Amino acid sequence: MKAKTVVFDMDGVLFDTERICMDVWAEIGAANQLENMEEAILGCIGLNKVDTKEFLIQRYGEDFPYDKFAKESSERFHEKVKANGLPMKSGVLEILEYLKKEDFKIGLASSTRYEQVMEHIEDAGIKEYFQVVVGGDMVKHSKPLPDIYLLACEKLGVDPKEAFAIEDSPNGIRSAHGAGMKAIMVPDLIAPTSEIEELAFTRCKNLQEAKYVIMGQEIERISLEGVKNTRDLGGIKTLDGRKIREHRLLRSGTLMNTTGEDREILVKEYGLKTIVDFRTQAERENQPDPILPGVTPIINPILEEATLGITREKETAPQTQEKRDIIAEVAKAVGTNKNGAEAYMQDMYAGFIKSSFSKGQYKKFFEALLEQKEGAVLWHCSAGKDRVGVGTTLLLSALGVSKELIIADYMKTNEFGKEETSMLLKKIGAQMGEIPNKQPLLAGIRLLFTVEVSFINSVFEQIDTNYGSMDKFLEAEMGLDKEKRETLQKMYLE
Repeated sequence: MKAKTVVFDMDGVLFDTERICMDVWAEIGAANQLENMEEAILGCIGLNKVDTKEFLIQRYGEDFPYDKFAKESSERFHEKVKANGLPMKSGVLEILEYLKKEDFKIGLASSTRYEQVMEHIEDAGIKEYFQVVVGGDMVKHSKPLPDIYLLACEKLGVDPKEAFAIEDSPNGIRSAHGAGMKAIMVPDLIAPTSEIEELAFTRCKNLQEAKYVIMGQEIERISLEGVKNTRDLGGIKTLDGRKIREHRLLRSGTLMNTTGEDREILVKEYGLKTIVDFRTQAERENQPDPILPGVTPIINPILEEATLGITREKETAPQTQEKRDIIAEVAKAVGTNKNGAEAYMQDMYAGFIKSSFSKGQYKKFFEALLEQKEGAVLWHCSAGKDRVGVGTTLLLSALGVSKELIIADYMKTNEFGKEETSMLLKKIGAQMGEIPNKQPLLAGIRLLFTVEVSFINSVFEQIDTNYGSMDKFLEAEMGLDKEKRETLQKMYLE
């Protein structure tokens, strides 16, 4: 069921208040010789007044003057806000306007006391967006316990399982997850641990990415046992009000692990007629596609053998040595690139548009689509995220889907592949042992095994820079003149 409710945390999500608090606490801590105040600040993020007091007394002893500390902190905080204003986080108005336009119920659940929450949202001019506001003084225990989110959902009249929570802190994620909500983490001061990654529905860099996650709710995976990243693009709406026909356009990862029942679903339920394989010869030999009755295979490698990258597209062999080789390659790539793994992936995506070979192969993909008179066509690579992600981006653009919905579909890979990615990272982490720089390497590997908005934006940017627009690129490189594009839309839209 599509969730039509979003409940926001406030500090660190809507406003950049936590950095102000950190400055204030650091000043008071230094003046009173309180050691490791920064650690204390991070430990209190997400706690209400009662739990913060208990935390600080446990840390600094029974004689810690909490009331004096809290009073001075509040005074200094308000002085700074009065002098400089309360900074709003990027994307707040954009996501609130989207949710309002789409008739979402919108709530706010903050550990900050109710009166101060109301003051902040009134001053920022965003009070009108929230049907329900719950402050930390309205529950006995705030985050990480679920009480505050349960109360917010109760007041909104919704089942927590049918609601998103947007949080920045580990305590907030624990609270929202404990309430049964889909917790989207937008980290602020505290990077998520593996435990928090497990609890979160997904992680986003900012509120714009969180909006993409919410927009993509209606895009569902095909429920196959052996493949987690297979989906029907049917139902996705275009800018002119049409939508993609169901059971016609399917994107996927490798099909080797499909069960007999999976294959029957694809052939009989989805009417699969053609499989376009984007993989190299080595990948196909390592994980060959199953032979399906009445289905025509088309070999269409997007990359030449020597240029296959070090993403999860290459992570197909189960042998330990293969994984160790990938670790070494990641270490080398991140270590020699000043911007690390993200820049590596951005460059790889831009390379799909720069490479004459890749563009020629994507053009053949469109030719296959134009020849598909009936039934479904499925295209796949290994993980179904990079080569398929770019191909799907070009196809959805040709069909007239908005850039935002294209990115929303692209980002679904993280949701569908979350369990597999988590298991893979645990195995790789165990194999790495206690090597130096383990955590940065794992963070880099996670980037390579998932998708980021910045990756696919590299494709849009490369096209805009070199061709002026997506339309000009599709005509010049994909052979889609006006007539062919109209034919494509007539075939696959309704």
